[in-house]
Amino acid sequence: MLLIRTRPDKKVLTLEERWESVRGVFATRSGSQIDNLGVLLVNDVLTAGATLDACARALRKAGAKSEMGLAVARAVGNPLPDTRAW
Repeated sequence: MLLIRTRPDKKVLTLEERWESVRGVFATRSGSQIDNLGVLLVNDVLTAGATLDACARALRKAGAKSEMGLAVARAVGNPLPDTRAW
Protein backbone atom coordinates (compact mmCIF):
# COMPACT_ATOMS: atom_id res chain seq x y z
CA MET A 1 0.00 0.00 0.00
CA LEU A 2 1.50 3.30 -1.08
CA LEU A 3 -0.96 5.78 0.42
CA ILE A 4 -2.16 6.50 3.93
CA ARG A 5 -5.04 8.68 5.09
CA THR A 6 -3.77 11.40 7.39
CA ARG A 7 -7.20 12.39 8.77
CA PRO A 8 -10.26 10.24 9.57
CA ASP A 9 -13.07 9.90 7.04
CA LYS A 10 -16.45 11.55 7.64
CA LYS A 11 -19.25 9.39 6.29
CA VAL A 12 -22.17 11.81 5.67
CA LEU A 13 -21.14 14.73 3.48
CA THR A 14 -22.56 16.75 0.62
CA LEU A 15 -20.70 16.56 -2.70
CA GLU A 16 -18.99 19.89 -2.02
CA GLU A 17 -17.97 18.77 1.48
CA ARG A 18 -16.61 15.50 0.08
CA TRP A 19 -14.23 17.35 -2.25
CA GLU A 20 -13.11 19.65 0.56
CA SER A 21 -12.72 16.82 3.09
CA VAL A 22 -10.24 14.82 0.99
CA ARG A 23 -8.12 17.72 -0.21
CA GLY A 24 -4.62 17.05 1.13
CA VAL A 25 -5.73 14.10 3.29
CA PHE A 26 -3.59 11.42 1.56
CA ALA A 27 0.18 11.04 1.76
CA THR A 28 2.62 8.44 0.55
CA ARG A 29 3.72 5.87 3.10
CA SER A 30 7.17 6.52 4.52
CA GLY A 31 9.84 4.74 2.48
CA SER A 32 7.67 4.31 -0.63
CA GLN A 33 9.66 4.38 -3.86
CA ILE A 34 7.37 5.71 -6.58
CA ASP A 35 9.57 8.02 -8.67
CA ASN A 36 8.69 7.54 -12.35
CA LEU A 37 6.23 4.70 -11.64
CA GLY A 38 2.81 4.29 -13.19
CA VAL A 39 0.24 3.67 -10.43
CA LEU A 40 -3.21 2.10 -10.68
CA LEU A 41 -5.68 3.41 -8.08
CA VAL A 42 -8.59 1.07 -7.30
CA ASN A 43 -11.73 2.39 -5.61
CA ASP A 44 -14.75 0.32 -4.61
CA VAL A 45 -17.45 2.89 -5.46
CA LEU A 46 -16.99 6.12 -7.39
CA THR A 47 -19.28 8.83 -6.06
CA ALA A 48 -17.93 12.34 -6.60
CA GLY A 49 -14.46 11.26 -7.76
CA ALA A 50 -12.87 13.32 -4.99
CA THR A 51 -11.01 10.42 -3.37
CA LEU A 52 -9.39 9.26 -6.61
CA ASP A 53 -8.47 12.85 -7.42
CA ALA A 54 -6.89 13.42 -3.98
CA CYS A 55 -4.95 10.15 -4.18
CA ALA A 56 -3.67 10.93 -7.68
CA ARG A 57 -2.51 14.37 -6.53
CA ALA A 58 -0.58 12.86 -3.60
CA LEU A 59 1.09 10.32 -5.90
CA ARG A 60 1.97 12.98 -8.46
CA LYS A 61 3.45 15.16 -5.71
CA ALA A 62 5.58 12.19 -4.60
CA GLY A 63 6.98 11.72 -8.10
CA ALA A 64 4.68 9.18 -9.80
CA LYS A 65 4.99 9.19 -13.59
CA SER A 66 1.29 8.53 -14.13
CA GLU A 67 -1.86 7.61 -12.25
CA MET A 68 -4.89 5.72 -13.54
CA GLY A 69 -8.11 5.28 -11.58
CA LEU A 70 -10.37 2.23 -11.65
CA ALA A 71 -13.69 2.00 -9.83
CA VAL A 72 -15.60 -1.25 -9.38
CA ALA A 73 -18.96 0.53 -9.25
CA ARG A 74 -20.32 4.02 -9.83
CA ALA A 75 -23.06 5.70 -7.85
CA VAL A 76 -25.90 7.03 -10.00
CA GLY A 77 -27.32 10.49 -9.38
CA ASN A 78 -26.52 12.26 -6.14
CA PRO A 79 -25.85 9.44 -3.66
CA LEU A 80 -24.74 11.77 -0.89
CA PRO A 81 -27.46 13.41 1.21
CA ASP A 82 -27.72 17.16 1.46
CA THR A 83 -26.92 17.64 5.13
CA ARG A 84 -27.45 21.40 5.06
CA ALA A 85 -31.13 20.83 5.89
CA TRP A 86 -30.29 18.88 9.08
